[in-house]
Amino acid sequence: MRTVSSSQAVDTQSQLIVLASGTGYDGFLVIDSLQNNTSSGGVRIAPDLMLEEVQNLAREMTMKFALFRLPRGGAKAGLRIPADLSVSARRRALEAFGRQIGPIIRAGLYYPGMDMNCGPEDLQTIYMGAGLSIGWPTDSSYFTAVSAANAIEGCAQALGGPRPMTLAIDGFGSVARHLAVMLSPSEFIITAVSTVCGAIVNPEGFLQEDLDRNKREHGDEMIRHLSGAPIPLKDLLSARADILVPSARTWALTEDVARRIRARAVVPIANAPYSPGTIRILFDRGVLCLPGYLCNAGGVFGSSLADNGVSRADIEQMFRLRYRPLIRGLLDACIRRHLSPVIVVDEMAGREADSRATRVTKASFPHKLYARTARYLPRMVKKQSIWRQCQRAFDAMEHDFSLVGT
Repeated sequence: MRTVSSSQAVDTQSQLIVLASGTGYDGFLVIDSLQNNTSSGGVRIAPDLMLEEVQNLAREMTMKFALFRLPRGGAKAGLRIPADLSVSARRRALEAFGRQIGPIIRAGLYYPGMDMNCGPEDLQTIYMGAGLSIGWPTDSSYFTAVSAANAIEGCAQALGGPRPMTLAIDGFGSVARHLAVMLSPSEFIITAVSTVCGAIVNPEGFLQEDLDRNKREHGDEMIRHLSGAPIPLKDLLSARADILVPSARTWALTEDVARRIRARAVVPIANAPYSPGTIRILFDRGVLCLPGYLCNAGGVFGSSLADNGVSRADIEQMFRLRYRPLIRGLLDACIRRHLSPVIVVDEMAGREADSRATRVTKASFPHKLYARTARYLPRMVKKQSIWRQCQRAFDAMEHDFSLVGT
């Protein structure tokens, strides 16, 4: 691991950390790995963000891209910005951060994306600071919700039992808002939600339209506009529900929380939700857990397809017909063989990441040629290329999951 200024060259054999600071902010950029001489990952913004969190998230991106065979390395950026910073000061901070990491962005070594508290306008401002202009970014939160919804359905099928199943969502943000609308109320009801403003439970379930409208109109203050019983924020993770959906910060599931969880399964939207030691506790208690980067992969997978002209309907169908059975098959195999799905998938992704690091250190000539000419190719050609790439990724994962426990 090396900590350097943004003007220094990237060492592909170790994690690169760029520290940047200015008026109203402290910034971090962590490049965990390079594939074809590039990496990508979202920009997280929080008033209490620490470097360690960004490092963990960058590693999760490496694991995600490796597991889904996406030809890029894992990275993450973060900004520690006071919550009460004015709109204009926040914009200046984002632009200044973009200016500081601009040489890395312009070199194609890192492509920023949206993440927690970093929306389309924020991302545009960062790119502007880097000296680049981008259009309105694809809403990656929608496609994250697509994969999360199918992961929840696959998990519910593996769990078995009466429907509708109950969900508790910790961190009701933009992804959860999309998710709430996607899930059929006859199959799933959301009985507990939280934001940074608090938590609330309703055993009868919240109406989809209430969750959607209140999130749109009131943001994190939505909690104060829902019908239900307020509970301490710390108690949301141990609320009674069939499936717990952690959607907030890294390492939200501590060992103490793991001992108090009453859900039958954990299907995270958040990356790196499990702190060290929690997976063993949850496994011993019989709680079925999935890794975050497996459940939220729609954000990068679906966005890549959409950016190349694949329709939302086709993307949703692909996740329903290919991704959901993969989740169900993985969980069925792990249940039969008494294995932890998180450990199984971590080992698979880790092997692929190590293989990629050994196999590829620089972009191949065909990839360089494609990268330089892609903008001139007909949209249909690019669409077919990315579609085939995604199908091959699902084929590889299907093969890997079929070998679980053998």
